[in-house]
Amino acid sequence: MKKALILGLALVIASIAVGVLAAAPTARKFAPHQEPRGIGNLVAHGDRVELVYDAGVKSATGSVYVRNDLRRRFVRLALAPERGPATTFRARVPARLIRGHRLLYYAVLRNRKSHKMARVPARGTSSALILQHPAVVDLGTHRFGGTRSPDAVVARARPDQVGWQLPPPGQGPSFGPQSFAVGPDRSVWLHDSLNDRMLVWKAGDPDTIARSVPLPARTADNDVALGPAGSLYVTTGEGHGVDYHMLINRLTSTGQPMWSSRLAGDFFGDARSFVIGANSSLRTGPDGTLHVLATMGGLPGGEQGWMPIAKPDGRPIPRDAQRLRTDWPYQPMGQNQRLITEVYTAVPDSAPHEVRLAVVNRRGNVVHAWRVISRTDINLHDTPDVVRGAPTIVLDATEGDGPSFKWEYEVLRLVPDGSPMVFSVPHLVFGDNLLPDLRMTSSPGGGLYQLSSNPRFGVEILRYSL
Repeated sequence: MKKALILGLALVIASIAVGVLAAAPTARKFAPHQEPRGIGNLVAHGDRVELVYDAGVKSATGSVYVRNDLRRRFVRLALAPERGPATTFRARVPARLIRGHRLLYYAVLRNRKSHKMARVPARGTSSALILQHPAVVDLGTHRFGGTRSPDAVVARARPDQVGWQLPPPGQGPSFGPQSFAVGPDRSVWLHDSLNDRMLVWKAGDPDTIARSVPLPARTADNDVALGPAGSLYVTTGEGHGVDYHMLINRLTSTGQPMWSSRLAGDFFGDARSFVIGANSSLRTGPDGTLHVLATMGGLPGGEQGWMPIAKPDGRPIPRDAQRLRTDWPYQPMGQNQRLITEVYTAVPDSAPHEVRLAVVNRRGNVVHAWRVISRTDINLHDTPDVVRGAPTIVLDATEGDGPSFKWEYEVLRLVPDGSPMVFSVPHLVFGDNLLPDLRMTSSPGGGLYQLSSNPRFGVEILRYSL
């Protein structure tokens, strides 16, 4: 949750920076765009579905054309301006159209002063999947304190064996190690980021650090991943100001550089950009392709897009192909299936109480879908994983604020047929955690792994069976 807030703040700052630079050339353009409000990628019966567009000017008018896959003809809906000085226009989709498997729509807007017309999207249609018969998982009210104990501690480090940032109160963030990886042989690789290195434990020997692998300088807040033939990946940044950009580096098992490639996303970008930051997570897909999670919050239903950056054999994917091969809003699952995950709230700008998931086949049809509902505030902690063919998610369950703030994780393994596995674990990482402190693996003897850290006792990696 803290990561999402920081990314959102970075996006706002970036938008302001770019807006100052680009205001003059864009002011004369009529380029309306769809707002990420009212509709996402997953729609259910009973939703209040609204299509919202920002025309950029008040002197606009237009219509939205909507149909489902059971109809041949589009229904025209007039766009009505929002109250006040806003430049946004909206139309509500009638409930009778929330039928079938897919909702398709596009908008045509006109600037009454310049007489310019614009179509959104410029070609084709936008769409949302309609969840016909999703399985409902009702979590009820989260019971704080009822967490599960780990099955094992698979790695330990003393406080003096890792780096910590411990400034005086009010003079900067406190944090220690923030991320780690688990190898296919169940070895544990801790990112000791303030010391720019990886610490490695062999499976079955949690009290002995087997070796240390050096990383490039200034890797704090950057994620790591394991690659083929014992290699490592780590993100780093270079440049200054608007010229700042992110790199992906591949290293040998001893830390020697193999190659470095610039990532296609923007560090400074507007609300519709693929935004890549220092705390963007790395994920390996089912075929071994390495991805970076790009923030796409300006898109309807926008969560994080899986942008491929390295091939399964370790070769870099060219920068111009990274965006083209991002199959947003889908996450690869393997076996010709993809996953869509979305946080849903019926009331804009309110704490969410529902998360939706859908498994989609190669034809674009939903084959399994879930609605996870809670009376406690919940949010996605990170993107889901797939454990033995079943989507597995971790949710932030939170309550209160200030000194009374409570934060635990709810873990759900959603099997297509049958009852889901549900349990909760405490939040155990010290200080700011901008990177994933939970990892999952389907390897034999694997499961859910959690980073536990504190400068009083050091670091532990805990394992829970799934």
